[in-house]
Amino acid sequence: MNDSKRIMFAALGSVVILFAWNEFFMPKKGKDAAAAKAAVTAPSGPATAASAPAAAQAPAPVAPVLPATPEETVVLETPEFRATFTSWGGALKSLRLKEETYRRRGKGEVPDEPIDLVNVREGEPWPMATLPSAELGGGSDAGTDPLVRAPMRITARDGKSVTFEGRLGALDVRKTFAVGSRPYQIDVELQASGGERPGTLAILYPAFQAPDAPAAGFFSGGEVFESVIPVCRAGDKTERYDGKAPLQTLPGAPAWIGLDQHYFVSALMPQSTDGSCFFAKLPAAGESLSGLRIPVDRAVKATYQIYAGPKQVELLRAYGRGLDTAIDYGPVSNYFAFFARILLWVMNKFYSFAHNWGAAIVLLTLLVKALLYPLTVKSMMSMQEMKKLQPKVDALKAKYGDDKEKMNQEVMRLYQEHKVNPLGGCLPLLLQMPVWLALYATLQTSVELYRQPFLWVKDLTAYDPFYILPLAMGVSSFIMQKISPQPADNAQAKMLLYFMPIFFTFIMLKLPAGLTLYIFVNNLLSIAQQQWIIRKDRKATAAAAAS
Repeated sequence: MNDSKRIMFAALGSVVILFAWNEFFMPKKGKDAAAAKAAVTAPSGPATAASAPAAAQAPAPVAPVLPATPEETVVLETPEFRATFTSWGGALKSLRLKEETYRRRGKGEVPDEPIDLVNVREGEPWPMATLPSAELGGGSDAGTDPLVRAPMRITARDGKSVTFEGRLGALDVRKTFAVGSRPYQIDVELQASGGERPGTLAILYPAFQAPDAPAAGFFSGGEVFESVIPVCRAGDKTERYDGKAPLQTLPGAPAWIGLDQHYFVSALMPQSTDGSCFFAKLPAAGESLSGLRIPVDRAVKATYQIYAGPKQVELLRAYGRGLDTAIDYGPVSNYFAFFARILLWVMNKFYSFAHNWGAAIVLLTLLVKALLYPLTVKSMMSMQEMKKLQPKVDALKAKYGDDKEKMNQEVMRLYQEHKVNPLGGCLPLLLQMPVWLALYATLQTSVELYRQPFLWVKDLTAYDPFYILPLAMGVSSFIMQKISPQPADNAQAKMLLYFMPIFFTFIMLKLPAGLTLYIFVNNLLSIAQQQWIIRKDRKATAAAAAS
């Protein structure tokens, strides 16, 4: 096998290994280890038992005690969402996105349904529930402490805001939620008073994900799965909860806390840097939370903003404070995050006049092909020259027999005499690979492409349900190999001609249709380019022979 083929196989093998590592060895989003009970309202002094390791086996969850007071709910609605607040805990009970694009894909016969960014188990605290520390009358587990669902009075309400008031331990607590000035924004004002000694008040943002829920992976291909991960940005770092420590307090001033929900994010942003953020497990498997613990010395008044919506880069960056780091490209694709942002920016420009994301991907393919055109032409011409030299290479093999070192020296001398670079054929492929990986990362993380259709494909971030694109890509790969110069070794030629197209067709069956579309269009352009170079070379050869 010549050096160019070795490099090609090594490069393709590297990509497969990267994705396989991501699929089979990296921790999957949404997979929760056995749950362990942990207190989240540690006193303001140094932690003691909070740092103890989790029990080997999680205790059975205690059924929460429901408030005796009937529940009242208030709905605040904007063009983007419908938020439901409950008097039990003065918390956010539901937040459903209203845009038609942002609906959860149904599987099989199950119809699509609106996406609700509140994900809690029955009886689990709701987002924005609050719990005082032991010094202020709290101190039990957040999953079972009745204070997190203590009834509060609705003291004011209108179409744009609602105010709850109630007694939590030793504190009188007042919460006001109001529709914000930006899309997907809710403004929050929290007041607490009455404590006779210093303590803390924890603001909770819980989540639940069934331990057996499907997890995202390289071969998930847009299958229905849930991904709800507590996340916090403290100092200059954005951390995601891995579910290992029962209680984890993060150093640094809190910028925001919330939940990473794949294409969406729920983030609570304090307007003050006081306090600290933390992660915790709750009693039942799959329950966890991010939280913000703020100091209370007799009284406290604080304001917050909640952003609960899609991970659109421009919306997230408008808040500053690193909210755009909520976009997680994954352990492998993070290396290509810079290129992914560039690709998304370019496709946004194409979408602005094409008004279709599939068309934007096709235009992106044309742009990349145009940028690589000089290298591609040089590469293909080098391959044609190598094809012409193949008889002389075969003669050198016959002449030097088993003397591999001498034969390689003579072959390289032959290439140098004819100014042929045997590695030139691999360069365009190597340059395309970062684009493939960056586009894969973009499709996996960019909500702009979520559920965007193209021709028969209903969602470019999901796999083609009819497998038309993967099969067409496989056929085009076969044609590319068929018209390319083949190795002299018959076994190598057959592997390139048959095995590689079949292998990559199999790989692409469950990958996002947008990525398969890019590779298919790129193959068509390469075939056309290759045919043009072959005809040009034949004409040049005929003209030289005639003269």
